[in-house]
Amino acid sequence: MTGKHQAGSRTLGALMRGLVLLLAVGLVAAAGWYVLRDDAGGTDGSDCPSTLRVVTASSFSTVVSAAGRELRAEPDCILLDVTTADGRPAAGQVAQLGADVWMPDDAAWATAAPPGLLVPTDKDGAAKRDTSAGTTLATSPIFMVTDGPTAEKIKDKGGGWLALANLLDAKTPGVRMVVRDPALSGDGLVAAGAVGEAVWMKEGMDSSSLTLNNAMAVTRTVNHDLAATPNEPGEVGLVPEYALLPIMELAQSRVYIAGADNTALMRYSWLPTAAAAADPKRAAALKRLLAAFGTTQVRQAINAAGLRGPGQTRPPFEGGSALPEPTAEPFAVLAAHHVQHVFATWDAEDRRGNLLIAVDMTGTGPGGTPGATTAAGGKQSALETLKAGCRAVGDLMPVGSRLGLWEIGPGQPGGYRKLLPTDRLDDTSRAAFTRSVNTLNTHKPGAGLLDTIVAAYQSVRDDWHDDMLNQIFILTDDANKDSADAQAVATMVETLKALQDSERPVTISVVVLAKKDAADRLKSALQPLGAYVDNASSSDDVQAAFIHVVAGGLHE
Repeated sequence: MTGKHQAGSRTLGALMRGLVLLLAVGLVAAAGWYVLRDDAGGTDGSDCPSTLRVVTASSFSTVVSAAGRELRAEPDCILLDVTTADGRPAAGQVAQLGADVWMPDDAAWATAAPPGLLVPTDKDGAAKRDTSAGTTLATSPIFMVTDGPTAEKIKDKGGGWLALANLLDAKTPGVRMVVRDPALSGDGLVAAGAVGEAVWMKEGMDSSSLTLNNAMAVTRTVNHDLAATPNEPGEVGLVPEYALLPIMELAQSRVYIAGADNTALMRYSWLPTAAAAADPKRAAALKRLLAAFGTTQVRQAINAAGLRGPGQTRPPFEGGSALPEPTAEPFAVLAAHHVQHVFATWDAEDRRGNLLIAVDMTGTGPGGTPGATTAAGGKQSALETLKAGCRAVGDLMPVGSRLGLWEIGPGQPGGYRKLLPTDRLDDTSRAAFTRSVNTLNTHKPGAGLLDTIVAAYQSVRDDWHDDMLNQIFILTDDANKDSADAQAVATMVETLKALQDSERPVTISVVVLAKKDAADRLKSALQPLGAYVDNASSSDDVQAAFIHVVAGGLHE
C-alpha cells in the first residue's frame, strides 16, 4: 500500500496546526526575530556579501549568536538572519521564511517538516546523502526530579524510565508526572517520548500507546514555565539539564535520577534545507557556519547556555556535580510514528481519523467448545473486552472524526451488518456509537471475515478524507478458520490490490484474538498491502490495540 499521500496529508495537517499554534501562543514574537549586529567591534554586517536565514530553538539562540559573531569577524563575512521558534510551529517557520538551516532542540522535530524541505537523514538523525545533515551540535540529558520517598519508589522498580512508566497509572495513585507540553518544546517531546520508548522497547508499541494514555490521567502539563519542576510530594518533573541551571541552588532537597535503563537526550541538530544545500553559494556559507560551532567562543557559549558540546560528559555549570552522570545508552531519536504517539496522547486533534471497526466474535470458547470466549489473562469475556475497547475509541476520537461499526456474522448479506454506518462524530453520533457497541453480540462460526475486510476497505476508500488518517480495524477470533483457507485468502488479497488507489490510501489493521497461527497466516498474506496484523493474547493487548489505532494507526 502506498502511504505517501496519506502521510503527506497528515504532515500538512500537522504543519497547519503548528502554524495556528504559532499565532496562538506567540512563540515567534517580534523580539524573537533579529539580525545579528556588531557588539564587539568589527563589521555591522551591512557589507557582508552573504546572508544565511536560520531558525533555531530559543534555548539555543545565544549559541547561534556566538556563531554569528565569529562569521561577522571574518574578512569574507557572513550575516545571519535568525528567527527563534520552538516546537511544532518551528517547521512552519522554516518553510515560510525559506530558511537555509534549522537548528531545533531535538532531531525528532525533522519529522514535522513538510516532505522535501530538509536534506534527508536516516532514522537516527544521520545524513543520508549530505555528510553534515543531522550533525548533533549540543546535547542536554533529561533528569527525573522528585522528592526522596518518590525517588525510592522509582529506584525500587529499577531506577529507569520503564520504572517511572510502570508507576504512572491512576489505578496505583501516588506518583504523578510533570512535563512540558510536547508540542511546544524538545523538553516535553523527548521527555514524554522517553516514557513511551521505555515501554515500546520492552513490551511493544501497543503497550507503549496504552501506557502514555494511562499516564495522562496522572500528568501535569506545563505550558509556559521554563522547566517542568515538581511542586508537590509524589510529582516527578522531567527536566533537561540546561533548565536545571537556574534552580539548582533552590532544589537541594530534590533527588535527581538519570535513568538506569536508557538516557533521555535532547539533541540540538543541524538540519539544512534541501534548497540551500543545492545552491553552491549557500552551501558553502552553511559549511562555514557549521565549522564555527567548533570554535572556542561558540563552545563556551554552548556551556554558558547549560548545554553539553559534542563529547562532553560532565554538566557545564557550577553545582552540576550534584547531578548523577547519565551512563546508560541514549534512546534513539524518535521516529515519525513514535512522535505521532506522543502528540496524539496530548492533543485530541492528532487523534482525528476516519475509522471503520468490524468485529467478528463467536460464542465458542477454546477448541470450539460452547460458551463466551474469555480473553487470555483476564476475567472479562472477550466480547466485553472488545466492547470496552470500542467505547474507549469513541471517547478518544475528537469531534469531526468519522467513525463506523460493523458486526461480522454468518447469514448476513455480504457476511456483515452495519450496526452504525460511518458518520461524522459529534455528541449525538458518539452516543449512537456507544449504543451500537452495546448491541454487539457473539455468533456461530461461519464465513464472512474475508468478504467483510474487502467491503470495509472499499467503504473507507470511497469515503476517503484527505485531512485525516483513513483506516479499517478488524477484530476477529477466526473461529471459522477463514485464515486457513489459502485460496480464499489469496482471492481477498488480489481483490484488495485491485481496489487500491494511491490517491486514497487506506490502512488495514487486523487483530486476532489469542490465535497466533491465524495471525501469522493473515500477516504473511496481507504483507504486500502494508497491513498490520497481530495476535492479542490478553485483555491488556486488546485494550492497547484500540488505544494505538486511535493514536495514529497500527504499524509494524
